[in-house]
Formats: sequence, C-alpha cells, structure tokens
Amino acid sequence: MREHTPVTLVLCEGKDDRLVMERLAQHCGLDAHLKFESYDGESNLRAFLANLKVSPEFARGEYAKILVTRDADSDYDAAWKSIQGSMQKVFAQTVTQPGEWIELESGGKMAAWVIPGADQTGMIETLCLNAARSNDPVIFACLDPFVACLEANWGQKPHEKVRFGLWTIIAQGQKAKHRLSMERAIANIDFNWDDSAYDSLKQLFRDISEWNLVTIHPSTVNHPHHLGPNGAYGESHWSIMLFCIDAADGSG
Repeated sequence: MREHTPVTLVLCEGKDDRLVMERLAQHCGLDAHLKFESYDGESNLRAFLANLKVSPEFARGEYAKILVTRDADSDYDAAWKSIQGSMQKVFAQTVTQPGEWIELESGGKMAAWVIPGADQTGMIETLCLNAARSNDPVIFACLDPFVACLEANWGQKPHEKVRFGLWTIIAQGQKAKHRLSMERAIANIDFNWDDSAYDSLKQLFRDISEWNLVTIHPSTVNHPHHLGPNGAYGESHWSIMLFCIDAADGSG
C-alpha cells in the first residue's frame, strides 16, 4: 500500500468556460488541486470520454477525479439527457441525478453536473452576469431593458452571450470602445468572485479537492493497460471522477 496524490481533471465545454472556472478556483485557493481542459463543444464530449477511457493516464489512475462541465442554455433536460447518454455509451453506467456518485468497474467513481445548476437554464456567462448584477445593479438597470427591447423586436430571446458581450463594454466605463474577450474581461473587469452566484461551482471544487489524497491498494485487474513487462497485471489505481455539464449549444 502506498499513498498517491492524483490529478483532479476539470473538463470544460469551451475555452470561455475554462477561463472562468480556472479563475474561480484560483480565487478559492483550489487551483493547485485542479487541472482544467476543454473538450471543445458538447458534440465532442462522447468521443473525448471514449479517448480518455482508453488512455494510458486513465489506466494508470493519474486522473483520480474528473469534473465535466457543460452549459444548460435554454433546455436543462436536454443537456442532462445528453450527458447521461455519453456516460452510458462510454462507461455502460447510468447516472440518475446530478451529483450522484456511481461506481466504475475499474474501482473508480464518477458523477455528473449541469451548469448553472440543477433544473436551471443558462450557461457559465449566466453565473458571471448574475454576480455582476448584484455588484453593480445600476448598469443592469440599463442593460436588461435594452436586451428585453431586442427580444421584443427580434421575436426571440437574444443569446446570453449577447448580454455578456454588451456588459463587457459597459462595465469598462465611459471610455469603453470595444467588447472584451473572456480572457481580457476577467483581467480588466470585476467579476465579483465572492458572490453567491458561484456558490454551487465553488462547493463542487471544494468537495472534489478534499479527496485529493488517495490510498492506492495494489490489485490485479483484467485490463490491457495494466500489463507489466512480463505480461503480469500490475497495480489498479483507484479513480474518482466527477462529470459536470452545462446545457449549452456547443458554443463557448
């Protein structure tokens, strides 16, 4: 028996999601325990998980926990069914509710989550805007009616990224000229990281970070990646995986 400090891998739907969650984890002092990667859109999730499952790193137990995130956009139920389907197809396991841990044949565990939260619509930008709204309601007293006016004229609700893009301009103040990318917005605008809008994600990060020290029990498992130099099966590394998803449209 020996001790092993595994990597907690946070899989993000897109680059913007990754940037926000990296900064949120840093603000919470948890960035040293979490590694963030993007799977570049919900349509790529199933293939990404399939490749992850057969990777040498997975077989060696280097990823003790995996948190997959995805936006909910306008249809939470569709997003949840999507992540259920991906996990069922790749791991032959069914997760019935967000945050529910299920056992893998390899000895690990995994769970799923939809951003911004259970039964909620929206995306990572929704969390940022909600936090900003409580921090500076005067700005949104102008912005929200304008977006509502667009909706009335367009006959459909503008994408949340429209509201977010406008906010990155207005939040810069009177000298603002350009919309900011997520990376530049995080660097130049107050995202109000202490706001309760981020609480669900913060708690997820804290929960999985607390499990960072795992005891490895040597065992033999019938897995091709565990074959030793003489053909003997080597150690099986216990893994804990958390899959977090947003109900997005694949953008972000």
